[in-house]
Amino acid sequence: MDATALSEWALAEALVRETWYDHFAFKAGPRPSGPLPLDKCFELCPELVQINNIAEIQHIGVIKMAPGDFYKMHTDTVRGVGINMMVFDEHSSSLCAFVNRETFETEKLDYQPNTMYLFNTQIPHTIFNFEGYRYMLAVSFLLPKELLPYRHIKKLIRKINLA
Repeated sequence: MDATALSEWALAEALVRETWYDHFAFKAGPRPSGPLPLDKCFELCPELVQINNIAEIQHIGVIKMAPGDFYKMHTDTVRGVGINMMVFDEHSSSLCAFVNRETFETEKLDYQPNTMYLFNTQIPHTIFNFEGYRYMLAVSFLLPKELLPYRHIKKLIRKINLA
């Protein structure tokens, strides 16, 4: 799904933020009132309303990585699935890779601008940020991995013709 309007707004919000907080290996930048307002995100990207109708979205925020940072190989502890979208700043260069647990083969996720990706957080993954700041819009769901596994929500999203 093309989410250009949401991407542009989220990046603009991130670039004027003065305070960022530690969030795992990232910096998170909540607004004074918390994460990005869901109603504004839904207005800018109506497909998120459809997704929210099948799996309740808990919050949407922007996370930031500094040049030279990396996030070690991991699987998420609580989330089973998320939606990510790179909100590009023209000077960033990063790599997100998934690793097969059995063969140790890696697969690079090549983020395309203004595009949301359903992200299976239970496959080992890592992130390297080589240069420039990396800004990512991250959508988190209310239900944990046990109640909202990747395959389940992927099927539901396909049923509403968003995948």
